[in-house]
Amino acid sequence: MLDIVGFMENNNEDMNKLLGGRIRTLRTERGYTQQELGERADINYKFLGEVERGQQNPSFQILVKIAAGLDIELPELFRFEQEITDRKELIKRINSIIKSLNDNNLQQALASLKILFPIR
Repeated sequence: MLDIVGFMENNNEDMNKLLGGRIRTLRTERGYTQQELGERADINYKFLGEVERGQQNPSFQILVKIAAGLDIELPELFRFEQEITDRKELIKRINSIIKSLNDNNLQQALASLKILFPIR
């Protein structure tokens, strides 16, 4: 999960865009239109679109409704790993995980990577 310190260092606009992108990803994964999710969450679909574009800062109550409309637990809205698309940021986060591993876990990670991404 995106660490809270890194999250807080971003400005509000970036945080709104990150959250909005996460909501959009979850909505599209479920095959919902904005209107369908708006109905499921009992919020206006136009407002939902503004949230997804990072133009609105949703209240806690709205986030609870969105999570319920998506049929997920609230913390799932804040799992931003899939929303990070910048290659440098991805490499930075991967390196931070690798540096925290002990030798045994590092060997397991290498074995997993070899299985997932065989060198040709």
